[in-house]
Amino acid sequence: MQYAVQCSTIAAHDGCVNDDDYGKPLAMKSDQPKRHHYVPRFYLRRFACSNDLNKLMILERRHDFLVADRKSIDYVGYEEGLHDYHNDGKPASIECEINRAIETPFASSSTWSKISAGACASLTEQDKLPIYMFARHLQRRNLETLRFIEAESARVQAEGFDASFNEEERDMYRWIATSVEGARTLFHDGALDTMPPADANRINVMVCQSPIALRSSTNPTLTVSCPGTESIFGPIFNSLRTWWLTLDRHWGALIVAGGPPGFTINAMPIDAARMINRRYLVQQLNSLSVTYLIADDERLAEDLEWAGYRFEQYTKHGYRYRKIVSSPDSEVDRRKTTQARQS
Repeated sequence: MQYAVQCSTIAAHDGCVNDDDYGKPLAMKSDQPKRHHYVPRFYLRRFACSNDLNKLMILERRHDFLVADRKSIDYVGYEEGLHDYHNDGKPASIECEINRAIETPFASSSTWSKISAGACASLTEQDKLPIYMFARHLQRRNLETLRFIEAESARVQAEGFDASFNEEERDMYRWIATSVEGARTLFHDGALDTMPPADANRINVMVCQSPIALRSSTNPTLTVSCPGTESIFGPIFNSLRTWWLTLDRHWGALIVAGGPPGFTINAMPIDAARMINRRYLVQQLNSLSVTYLIADDERLAEDLEWAGYRFEQYTKHGYRYRKIVSSPDSEVDRRKTTQARQS
C-alpha cells in the first residue's frame, strides 16, 4: 500500500516534516521523525506538571519495580519506526498521514478546543462522535494493539485455529501469515481508519467530572467491558461494549455501544473514579506494552499496596515500589481475544 507523505503546517510543528520538505519522497526528507508517538503529545499535555509543562508525573514499570518520576512528554508514548513500512522494497511511512488526516483535524476541532481550555462542562451532543472516534483511534493505533496482533498471529501459527474463530477471522490470520509485515500492515490500516463504525449513531457518551484526580496511561482508551465478560460497573453493562477515556485530570468520557444512544454531562461518584484509576493500574501491570501510568494522585500509594507492591525507597522526584505478590485481576488473559474482537 502507498500513503501520502505530505503534512499540514499544524502537523509539521509536532515533528512530522520541515516545510521545505513538502512533496519530496520519503528517502529525501531531511527531518523524518524517528520517534513515532502512538499517544499524541497534545493529549499528554493535558496531564503536564503544573511547574513544568513539558513533563509528566508517571509511574514506570521496570520488571518487578514501579518507579514514580517526572518524564519529558517527548519521551512518553512513542516507539521508534512504529509507522514505517516497505513499499515495493522502498522505505515508506504513515506517520505524516496520521498527522494530516487524524491528529491535526481533531487537535484543531471545537471539541478539543473545549477540552484543552478546561471547558469539558460545555461539551454537547455535537461533540459525541468526535470523542468516540478519537477514543477509538487511540485504541487502534496503540502499540498494545500491534503487540496483540503479533502475539495472537504467532499463537495461531503455532497452534492452529480453535472452534471460537469464525471464517472471517481465519481468513484474516491467513492473510497476515502471507507477509513478514502482515501484522504491521493490519495495524497501520487500523491506525489510518477514519470511517465511523456502523453503530456510531447509536453510541452513548457520558462525560463525567471526577471529584478526585484521574489517571491515564500510554494506552489511554480503557476497555471497561465487552459481551461475555463481567463489567466492573455491574451486570447491566455485561452485554455492552464500554470504554473509558480520561480527558484531563478531572474529566473523562464513558463510551457505551450496544444500548440506547445519548449524550450527558454527569458528576462522577468517587467510588467510580477510584475504580477507573485502579483499572488503569491493572491495565499497566498486565499489559504487553504499557510502560507508563500517568498518575499524580494521593491514592496511588494505597493502590500500589492493593496491587501487591511495597514501598522501597524515595528517589529524586518520586519513589520506588517492589512487587511482592501477583497482580490482581489479571487482564492479559490467556489471550485477550474477546477484547480485541470487540474493539
